[in-house]
Amino acid sequence: MMNEKNLAWSEEIGCEGGPVLVANLDDFAHWRGSEPFDASMATELHYWSPFTSELPEQWQPNGPNGHQYLAASNPSEAREQLMSLVLDLWPGTVIERTEPTWRAKRPDGKVLNVALSPDSEYDNATRNFDAERVHHFGEGASGYLWSAAPGMVRMDLVETRDCLVLSQVEFADDDQDAQRAVDHALSADWRHIAPALQYEVTAGPVVVAWSPNSARDLSKPVSHGDATPTSPGLLLDLATGGSGALLWLAPGLYESTLQYHEEGSWAISWCRLQRVDAL
Repeated sequence: MMNEKNLAWSEEIGCEGGPVLVANLDDFAHWRGSEPFDASMATELHYWSPFTSELPEQWQPNGPNGHQYLAASNPSEAREQLMSLVLDLWPGTVIERTEPTWRAKRPDGKVLNVALSPDSEYDNATRNFDAERVHHFGEGASGYLWSAAPGMVRMDLVETRDCLVLSQVEFADDDQDAQRAVDHALSADWRHIAPALQYEVTAGPVVVAWSPNSARDLSKPVSHGDATPTSPGLLLDLATGGSGALLWLAPGLYESTLQYHEEGSWAISWCRLQRVDAL
């Protein structure tokens, strides 16, 4: 089992909500995170409002309540049509055309929010996102995404460089309980857990980052030479300081296993990326 004694490196990155991305360095170079897409890349109209149920049925593709995603050949035109409809139905509505989200505020104070979708690669990757996903983007690039709450995400890299554990202490009464939670995650048996997804590490260096970050947010360039089989990981400053890291994983096929454990005074969730086949 993994424990503190056989770790090559441990550190934390900051996340402000949204999943953590693990991607080969060459793939991460093409990751644009939450950078806005050009409007021409949108394929749907995304809108939400407390009065969706009062719209005509054709404007309720996902039912009378909740977020709506309307497929459209020209989402920008569909957005104008929806705003015109709201003005016709509720005279006195005020329209705010502020990118990326337009708003229609009815005289009764209820608001309709309207945006083009997807509006970024991050939006594309997290649509209907649950606990994890392998997301493909750009021209042949891909990354593994693991769900994280706002807070710190710990990275533990095993000495043999063939296993990475991402963990997040969900609550702890004190620092000792937080350490107990981490120790549990590192020593817990994982072989009985059915693996969920597979991700291929192709060349060794990988980036672990809060996924709304873009590669263009890096405060300084990184290269393959900055991560080797014997070097420790390197924290990276992206859109926010310390929200990414560069480290070296042995090339091969990795499988993910997800676990959660709770005691009376602490709880932790974690993802284990374990190499199962070498390249």
